[in-house]
Amino acid sequence: MIKKIKELFFEKRLQIFLKQQSRQKAFLNFDEVKTIGIVFEATEQEQFEIIKKYVIALKQKGKRVHGIGFYDNKIIPDNVYYSKTDFDLFNAKEINSLGEPVNLYIKTFISEVRDVLIDINFNQKFVLRNIVAQSYAKCKIGLNFPENNSVHDILISIDKELGIEKYLEQVEKYLNMIVSKQ
Repeated sequence: MIKKIKELFFEKRLQIFLKQQSRQKAFLNFDEVKTIGIVFEATEQEQFEIIKKYVIALKQKGKRVHGIGFYDNKIIPDNVYYSKTDFDLFNAKEINSLGEPVNLYIKTFISEVRDVLIDINFNQKFVLRNIVAQSYAKCKIGLNFPENNSVHDILISIDKELGIEKYLEQVEKYLNMIVSKQ
């Protein structure tokens, strides 16, 4: 019961923030995209490995990429390896009582204007939705869940069972379909 009330409170705060937020929206073709942010849950090692490979592939295409991953536990295990130039990870201890991350590097990630922000939040973790909502990215892409309508600019419908790789293929497919007016 308390968890449900807390979630409703968080959601109400998020909606108020979204109404007040001012950001420059832009829809760019994938070839025109220079900077990409990725928000994801890093708890499952297999999924994190897929995201690491995707970041490498994007960098090989000339994109500047940085990811923020949430490890849904009190500590991040020592056997989780990643490049600090490509990723920042945070855990449950680094979230305040309002469900917001408190670290400076996350606030910096949020405030940086990126061409695209890809939300890989299959489990709809509020802390990740909050980061995406507060982000100043020009185009926010996420999964087609009803609660994402007000947070994202582009929603991708995909069966969760198809996995992250298929979702990322669809993200690139739709970005390639955009005809920008610049």
